[in-house]
Amino acid sequence: MKLPIEILVWFALLASPLLANDWPNWRGPEANGVSRETGLPADLEDVLWMKKNVSCRSTPIVMNDKVYVVSKIGEGVDEQERVVCMNARTGEVIWEQRFGIFFTPIVSIRLGWTVPAGDPQTGNVYAHGTQGLLYCFDGETGKVKWQKSLTEEFGRITGYGGRVTSPVVEGNLVIISMISSNWGAHGGGGVRFLAFDKYHGDLVWWSTTGIRPSNTYRCVPVVTTLNGQRILISGGGDGHLHAFQVNTGKKIWSFEFGNGAMNPAPIVDGNLLYAAHGEEIPGRATVGRVACLDISGAEPKVVWDTDGIEFKYPSPMLAGGQLFLPDRQGRLYCFDAKSGDRLWRAKFGRNCTGSPTYGDGKIYLSSVHGYFHILDAQNNGRRISRKRFQPADPKFDVEVQGSAAISNGCVYFGTTEEFYCLGKYNKTEVTIPPPPAVPPANLTGEPEQLQVIPAEVTLKAGERVEFQAKLFDADGQFIRTTPVKLALAAMKRGPGLAAGATLATLQGQIEQASFTAPKIAGGQSGTLLATAGNLRTSVRVRQVPDLPYREDFESTGPGLIPAGWTNTQLRYVTTKLDDGNTVLMKTASIAVPFYRQWYAFIGTPDMAGYSISADVMGQEVRENRPNMGVTAHRYILQLVGNEQKLRISAWDAIPRVAKEIDFAWQPGTWYRLKLTVQTESDRAIVLGKVWKTGEIEPADWTLQLTDRNPNLSGPPGLYGSALGIQPPSPGTPIYYDNILVK
Repeated sequence: MKLPIEILVWFALLASPLLANDWPNWRGPEANGVSRETGLPADLEDVLWMKKNVSCRSTPIVMNDKVYVVSKIGEGVDEQERVVCMNARTGEVIWEQRFGIFFTPIVSIRLGWTVPAGDPQTGNVYAHGTQGLLYCFDGETGKVKWQKSLTEEFGRITGYGGRVTSPVVEGNLVIISMISSNWGAHGGGGVRFLAFDKYHGDLVWWSTTGIRPSNTYRCVPVVTTLNGQRILISGGGDGHLHAFQVNTGKKIWSFEFGNGAMNPAPIVDGNLLYAAHGEEIPGRATVGRVACLDISGAEPKVVWDTDGIEFKYPSPMLAGGQLFLPDRQGRLYCFDAKSGDRLWRAKFGRNCTGSPTYGDGKIYLSSVHGYFHILDAQNNGRRISRKRFQPADPKFDVEVQGSAAISNGCVYFGTTEEFYCLGKYNKTEVTIPPPPAVPPANLTGEPEQLQVIPAEVTLKAGERVEFQAKLFDADGQFIRTTPVKLALAAMKRGPGLAAGATLATLQGQIEQASFTAPKIAGGQSGTLLATAGNLRTSVRVRQVPDLPYREDFESTGPGLIPAGWTNTQLRYVTTKLDDGNTVLMKTASIAVPFYRQWYAFIGTPDMAGYSISADVMGQEVRENRPNMGVTAHRYILQLVGNEQKLRISAWDAIPRVAKEIDFAWQPGTWYRLKLTVQTESDRAIVLGKVWKTGEIEPADWTLQLTDRNPNLSGPPGLYGSALGIQPPSPGTPIYYDNILVK
């Protein structure tokens, strides 16, 4: 008999010893920032090895004698991110994988703020880039096993501040959160959690907090077992803490903790949860908070809390019954974990974003302005050692913004220029307390939840997908697989769509637990309703158009968006002009940056070798003209309104590569843009042209750009940036018509 993966994973977790010498996630084997090792370095000059040109703005992980970091690499046209794997004993680079930056307002000095996650069971390493690529790497070779583009496929939103979330591995899932705005019921902006199958990358479940976010965030979730449930707890961009069932994504509770984004990660100790925040506190005229919550009941209850301290970015550390936490101003606080009494406070720096790491009675801690510290945890944070790192170029400062990892007698950390290993490599046995037990499968339980995998699919005409259905009890524990009945339905309505418009029913062929996308003109967005007994759930289905693809929006109808597009809803909507022509309009009423400026995607991230052309027209409002364009292969061709330019660029926030010319375009006039990309293994030639709609297309390309770090693929799409928004007065609208992709 073939056992389900849930049971196999549970047996593997029972049989596999916890590798306490490894540091497979950013907070270590106990997920609290603590190492049980002894004999750790007390002097920052005790350097085992140092690696130049491997920067680390965040935190490394260590697994199987290897160190993994997300790192910025290169300058100017060569600027990229990468995942680097180094030998933990010597620092020798074993492999690296580089990837470009695109479709984000995040700038150079804030690249590389995410943390990889290691999976001791498979040896895989998972990493999330600034541009939204979520990778599964073979930890030994660096081979990409699977990848997702969270921005292009699931509507991930980033702000300019660099706050990007990191994945966690739990059981057979890789879970990551984000703010997103996509299509259908997910069209509105929200904090959403996605769980992928760690082996193949299938989306297992979506979940949302249901609370409107106010900002992006970088909180890393923590997982524990409580009341027979395996639960994930995380802060979000909505000022709340949230708990979800790990296996199903069912929300258990939300707890209002503060206003704005929650960046520090929580720590769990039994039924107690410790959390911190650096924004305003609801109902109190103060900023910043740290609290201990009892999470044993249906809702969290405050055991103790202290407010008025700005715990903006660092996460707490729990060691020996004491809670350690730095504030934004570089002061380390120590609280009694049970009572909340402040035991001491030590000034160590001027600014702090990294979290403390404990080992052998010492605290390892960074401060932004180029310093790393070793403090005495038993002596009120007294300084043991401190070092300031000097820049290679005196015009620039070295920053130390991340946290340390401890493994096999060594302390690993990075600066914005170099990577360091302190101590003496010594592989010894380390005993740690047993973690909360993972509840076993409940094979005789009463089914209360139905799950269908994949939970969302993107297909092309003729493609077929097989679904697997599973039953879970009320606590989210697996019971068994089950046959499931599928039925075709329209997509669930979401914000930004006309209330009275009819949504088309999904088309396609169902055979038992499979669905085949039909041969149709254009794309479609819809739902498969799944039924097993008295339990129901749904699957989101998006079918992208075949090429050549033409869209004039007449069949779409006013108030909707074209079927099969992503990232379009709420930011774009079809409308009828005074001349009776139905067009797509970039909305210009929401001043929030990621609604004011954004991309609408038509295809899939793996598309290549096509051209896109479109008619565009902008209006002038309060002496402002919009930016409007098309995208291909993650490059943008746009008419820049206030500057009166035609520009081709990659990564519009910081144009890594760009070409532009003066181009005086007039409001209220239609222009046609055309963009194509010719790729080779080591370069891309990006070609763009513009002319007045109705005139003869010029034979020559207006702009040509060569990129030696090419984007080899990417979906076709539209770009728009509305300017001059002064709510409630709208800004500059942009109109698009006659899209052609071929």
